[in-house]
Amino acid sequence: MPEEEEVQQEEPKKGGGLMPIIISAVVSAVVAGAVAFMVPMFLGQNKSEEEQNKNQQSQLVQPREITAVLISPGTNQTFVLKGARDVVVLDSLSFKVGSDECRAQIAEKKPEILDALMKIFMSKEKTELSTVAGIELLKKQIKDAVNLITGFKGDKEKFGVLEVYLYIKAFASTE
Repeated sequence: MPEEEEVQQEEPKKGGGLMPIIISAVVSAVVAGAVAFMVPMFLGQNKSEEEQNKNQQSQLVQPREITAVLISPGTNQTFVLKGARDVVVLDSLSFKVGSDECRAQIAEKKPEILDALMKIFMSKEKTELSTVAGIELLKKQIKDAVNLITGFKGDKEKFGVLEVYLYIKAFASTE
């Protein structure tokens, strides 16, 4: 019977020790792949909630560019210049504005804006309006006056007048 005991005691399998190594290698490869996939997703979201809210708000309040017409082309509006010896003839005056509210305010407050324009032109001479620098200064003064009248100053200025487009048709003498 001792021989039978020897027969029943077989040598342990040599291939059985290799299987746990293969399983652990496969599991570690799957975990490494999942980590490599997830890390960039988490790193991309490392902005604070404040920064994310600020970015969303800035995207929501970007000004739009809308055209507001004060003097239609072909209207030929005249304004007296300094000294009342010359007049300037504007063929058109329009604005690029940042909001529909500003366009509505320009239409609603047209008499006040025309009054401000009259005052601006009465402080100018023909020689001032005959140079590029003079025209640029005039545009800036008109922009500031319209933004003041419509209430788009300070933080709200980006929703007010952004650009001024004017076409001076002629200068004429009143004498």
